[in-house]
Formats: sequence, C-alpha cells, structure tokens
Amino acid sequence: MAPPRSTRTKKPAKFQFDGSARALVLVCKDSFLRSHYTNEVVQQLESIHGEIDRFDFDGEDASPGDVLEELQAVGLLHTHKLIIVDKADRFMTGSPQSKGPSAARQLLEKYVQAPSEGATLLMRAETWHAGKLDKLIDVFKVSVEHEDAASNWCQQRATKAYDVPIEPAAADLLVRRVGLDLGRLDGELNKLAAIVGDRNSITEKDVREAVGASREEEAWAIKAAIVLDGPEQSLQTIREIFDLSSSTRKDVPAFWAIIDLLRGLHAASCLLKQGLRGWDAQQAAGIFDRRSDRKTAQQIMAFAQAIDPDEAALLLRQALELQANLRRGIGDPRHALEGLTVVLADRLQSLRAA
Repeated sequence: MAPPRSTRTKKPAKFQFDGSARALVLVCKDSFLRSHYTNEVVQQLESIHGEIDRFDFDGEDASPGDVLEELQAVGLLHTHKLIIVDKADRFMTGSPQSKGPSAARQLLEKYVQAPSEGATLLMRAETWHAGKLDKLIDVFKVSVEHEDAASNWCQQRATKAYDVPIEPAAADLLVRRVGLDLGRLDGELNKLAAIVGDRNSITEKDVREAVGASREEEAWAIKAAIVLDGPEQSLQTIREIFDLSSSTRKDVPAFWAIIDLLRGLHAASCLLKQGLRGWDAQQAAGIFDRRSDRKTAQQIMAFAQAIDPDEAALLLRQALELQANLRRGIGDPRHALEGLTVVLADRLQSLRAA
C-alpha cells in the first residue's frame, strides 16, 4: 500500500509518475503535451494494475461531489480507476461572491490526505493558482518555452515516432515556420517523414518545399533569416514567400518584418550607448517580441552592441523611404525587397564577423 503523500519538500523538476501517487496536477497549455503525459499516466497505471477504468470530467461543469464520489466508489470488478478533471483551475475556483477556499478545494485538500487506493486523480489545467493543495500533491508544470527546446523535441520525435531523423538545421527551420505548438509540429513531421520515404533524413530543403507558413509566420521567418542566416538564405526565404503567398501585396508582411527589425536594432543601439544593459535594454527596445524568438532577439542585441546608432538610423530611414516610394507606385516591390534584404543581411553578417 502506498503511503499517503501528506508533505512535500520541493516541486518536482520534471514530470515523473511511478504509479504510487494517488493525485497529481498537470499544468500545460500545449494540448499535445497534455495528451502525451496523460498517456504516460495511463501506461504506468496499466503496467501496475492491468486494465483500468477511465472517467473524464469537465471542470467547468462537474460538481466536487460527483468527482469525490467517483474517486471513493469501488471500480467495476475492483478495477483501478483513473479520474481526469480537465480545466482543473476553473474546477478549483469558487464563485466570485464566496470568500475563502472553494468547496472543491476544501474537499480535495481533505481527500488527498487519505486518498482511495483504488483510484488515481489527474487534474489537468492550462493555468494553476497555487495553494495549500500544492504542499500535499505533485504539481507538474510542463511547457516548451523557446525554439531551441522545440527543435530538440522535433529531433527526438522524428526518430522515435517516425523512424527518420531530422537534421538540426531542418528542425530549427521547421520551428521557425510552424511555431511552438507541438501538435502542429508533429503533424508536419508526420508529413515530412512520408515525403522523404526511405531517404536517410529530413533536410532543410524538404522543410522549405513542404512546409508553408502563415502570414504572421512569414514575417517572423524573414526576420529570423536576415538575422541568423545571411544574405543567400535570406534571399531564398523572400523568394519562397513570394512564390507561395496568396496575398495580393506579398511585400507588405516582409517590409513590416524588416522595418520592425530595424526599429528594434536602432532603439537597442541607442539604449546601449546610453548605458542601459541586458534585458532592460532589450525590453525597452521592444525586441523580445515573443517567446519563440529568443535566439533571434539575442543576435539582434549582439548587432546593436556592434553597430553605431547613426548607422542603424540610416538603415531604418532608407527602408522607410523605399517603402514610401513603393506606396506611391515607384519601383517593383519584389526587386526592391530582394535588394533591401540582401544589403541588410550582408551588413549584419559583416557585423557578426567583426
């Protein structure tokens, strides 16, 4: 018989479930990760108890009494039960008019001190408000916070699930095009594995040919290519977007990305010259746009350290003048954008090499 888990000294570093805990909380915004770790719980329980009964409750509608009753009731033929409460943060929250802990929180805090040995409670939520319950059970907060972690996950997933490795550079590009949603990434990996067939690995070329990008992702892909990949690759990215985009003004998201990049670069270079440092300068310059852009943001800050603010201002002014001319019908958008991209990427590459 597993001992009651009445006290804990620290939060678990990562998701670990050996089947002995009778209640746990999984906090995760990514639906793919939630499903993945739920399957781990199911598999671990089945390895211990054989067949199990699973009961799912919607935390928005389920009553605490119904959940508690199911936890304490004896399973059919004494089969171990897995009770899952989704939207657990809402389940645990009382009405706005009530004061103090909600009825659900009070009942569960009492229950987990002497849980039923015939049931395991898994509460799943996208957000979680800490309380007394956290001291009584394990609360696992899992996520993919940045593109490096997502790229590593893609590399492991491709080999494990689809028996075909993906090259690190190809995984990086896939994340930049798709984002940090593991469900979408997994779908693209499945498609890429089918495309490459018996070949040794998924390459950058495969990703570029098979994985499209949304308008927002197109803009971020352009910014990342200019900052990280150099002139040749940046030009290829611009051309791919023009070839694949259905927009009537294909230059608009690209110019937005480049001008936003130059504004951030100029602001950061000025702030650094004024003595502001690190995250404060990065935040004030508006460079840390989203969590998947950490590598790009770090490189922009390195460029801001190396470039003179007057030069950064000149680059920004030239890009704005070019955009203004295009709006007046002067010049070809594609040629103008390609030229601007190559010039900017080449200058940033020289700053990197300096």
